[in-house]
Amino acid sequence: MPATVLGVRHGLVENPDNVIYARLPGFALSAEGEDAAERLAEKLASSDVVAVYASPLQRAQETAAILAAPHELEVRTDERLIEWSFWSRWQGKPWLTVRDEAPEIFRAYADDPGSLCPEDPLTAVGERMLSWAAEASTIHPGGTVIGVSHEAPLVASLLMGSGQDVGRFSATNVGHLRSVRLSPLPAVIVGE
Repeated sequence: MPATVLGVRHGLVENPDNVIYARLPGFALSAEGEDAAERLAEKLASSDVVAVYASPLQRAQETAAILAAPHELEVRTDERLIEWSFWSRWQGKPWLTVRDEAPEIFRAYADDPGSLCPEDPLTAVGERMLSWAAEASTIHPGGTVIGVSHEAPLVASLLMGSGQDVGRFSATNVGHLRSVRLSPLPAVIVGE
């Protein structure tokens, strides 16, 4: 029996300057993010969680450690869970500055997000996430596997796993500590 694989978005991040943190190191969970992760860990404590994976980024690692603790599991790092590289070009810049500097990018983000990052297209992001989920399901049959990732990879995998076009990307949201069931397919948002 294949595992149930849940992709979970990391908790809220400490970001007082409201910058795009993308793949920058050093962005830890805020106190609110830690509290929310603890509440989710309590909800999952009675579940048959057999493995917890995370993106290598700090916020995902911290969230995963909180979710793994009730099950006495080590967090496994997997690069396939990392954030979409699209935002990396503006890492460290305030959101409002970037919106003013590159309004055409924000229009394209709304109209055709799949074309924005040829070096790391959304379809490839979704495929790497779904590949991870399929592998995790096979390695850990019968239990529940959690993968802590970021909004863009979760949305891309949700859309692709449910047979939708990545053009719906900007209209789809996966909030902090929301879960996306990635396996068995089709992918669906399953709640907090």
